[in-house]
Amino acid sequence: MTQCAVFSKIAANRSLPTYCENLLRKINFKNSGINTKVNLNEALKHKKSQNDSYMFFGADVIHPTNVTRQHPSIAAVVGSGDPLCSTTAVRVCRQYPKEGKCSIETILGLKDMVEQLLYYNEQANKVLPNKIVFYRDGVDDGQFGKLIAHEIPAIRQAFDVIYGTDPSNHPQLTFLVVKKHHNTRYFHYNDKTKETKNISIGAVVDTTIVHPYQNNFYLNSHNAFQGVNHPSLYHVILDEIGFTADELQLLTYHLCFTDPRSSASEAIPSVVHQADIAALKARDLFYDDGSSSATSIGGRSQPLQNPTLDDVDYEILDVHENLKNRPIFS
Repeated sequence: MTQCAVFSKIAANRSLPTYCENLLRKINFKNSGINTKVNLNEALKHKKSQNDSYMFFGADVIHPTNVTRQHPSIAAVVGSGDPLCSTTAVRVCRQYPKEGKCSIETILGLKDMVEQLLYYNEQANKVLPNKIVFYRDGVDDGQFGKLIAHEIPAIRQAFDVIYGTDPSNHPQLTFLVVKKHHNTRYFHYNDKTKETKNISIGAVVDTTIVHPYQNNFYLNSHNAFQGVNHPSLYHVILDEIGFTADELQLLTYHLCFTDPRSSASEAIPSVVHQADIAALKARDLFYDDGSSSATSIGGRSQPLQNPTLDDVDYEILDVHENLKNRPIFS
């Protein structure tokens, strides 16, 4: 393994210890080392039996301004390698229109990627998980129907391959959507001093000012180093495990402490953040110089009207066998 560093960062003596600590964290994690272990038993104590094995997923899709064959959308799925979410592996695919230009938020290669990550988890633990918690990033309210129609069935198709076609042998699935980009902010108001300040880390808002009938909640899982805290919004799309509100919120909060790149908590669970990073870093690998064939009209690709899944193709990134189950994009 070769690790490069920016000389100006090393030369800055004031931040050298912090810089070296973060660099060593990344090196250790890329070599399948464990940087963090979070005790999830407190969050899972009412749901975990002796035979339970949990697996956690995070998924995200990023889009360029104009999606074409040369500039595709990038989808990344991260899966945990142990029940404590201390190790992970990632699968990445590109999604591009067969003709013209269009973008689809649905992850077309989800079945294959989930299948591969389940196999990775089985190899690491010598047992398949029987409970799966899946965090999906970057989906608007109007696209929830597409998740229910396409992505959740794709996950179940992966179960058919790994566990067999008998649904009674399949793991229980809890599926959440994570939203970082919204305009809601919360403040703590002091009646005596008449002052406001950021809400405390771990604060949850799940009543009165949330959706009237959907199962959603706001969770502030990090400290703001500057400015106003930005809590993340979670929508529970499916909950076969049967978490109580407190259990799912506490589990999500604990997963925000499992980032191997940082000693502090994050605004979102680490598996989601890792999927964000993987998609961004894999983007350059999939962009080409325009030599690939693409259909165009008048020398310029035309946008497709009302594109469907049949208008888009995908390709899963193939990496060397020695790197397949390592966090190569961290």
